[in-house]
Amino acid sequence: MENDGRRFFRVISNQVRFGCGFRTVEGRKQYFAWHGYPNRNDDFFTTTEISEREFLQIGSEYPREIQADRETAEIFRKKYIEGHKVLLEGWNKLL
Repeated sequence: MENDGRRFFRVISNQVRFGCGFRTVEGRKQYFAWHGYPNRNDDFFTTTEISEREFLQIGSEYPREIQADRETAEIFRKKYIEGHKVLLEGWNKLL
């Protein structure tokens, strides 16, 4: 977990990779969620913009790091990735 007040990055699950965070863009916090699909040694990550409310909801749903299964990761993806504005997408690319 990285947190310097201007940037925060949190891994919720490292087995099936997903997490959340925020960064400061032009003086305001931009909250994001990310999810990755593994392929041997690489991951295809999608990072989306979420609301502050969603960010806080993730914190209450996942108060600490877990060893998630694919089903749990898929629930996260459907809730916080699908239908949200994509900020970054690509192999091994995270904010």
